[in-house]
Amino acid sequence: MDLPVRPRGQLTPIRRLLDDCLDRVAGQPGAGTLWQVWDHAVGAQIARRAQPVRLRDRTLVVAVTSAPWMQELHMLKRTLVDALNECLPTPLVDDLYLVLTEDRTDPQPVPARPPRTCEPPPGDDVLPDLPPALHASFTSVLAAWKRRSDRG
Repeated sequence: MDLPVRPRGQLTPIRRLLDDCLDRVAGQPGAGTLWQVWDHAVGAQIARRAQPVRLRDRTLVVAVTSAPWMQELHMLKRTLVDALNECLPTPLVDDLYLVLTEDRTDPQPVPARPPRTCEPPPGDDVLPDLPPALHASFTSVLAAWKRRSDRG
């Protein structure tokens, strides 16, 4: 597909040049619009994990960042195709071909957890009201709890 030749001095809007380039990359006239509507059609959550790569005939190749998302999108294929075609001036997509790629999302930093500390044990004053068997069990638990909290 060649870019249209314009008479000298006539300006071509950048938007038109980008659309033509996207169509060329996508492999079909009008297909560049897919990139423009993708996020809106599929939603932000899916768009962070899957991006269109190329349109082959009427099958859209989509790069997916993980196997679980690939499985999820496989089940949503029909819904996604319908949503995409609704956002396009002319329906272009009949099917999705999902390709697993490396994770391109920015991982969220995991907040550092403070070191685990043991809460101070309850006082011995709560034990006298317990039956003798429970009193003995809780006495040993409290002793262990005190030893651990003294180390922490």
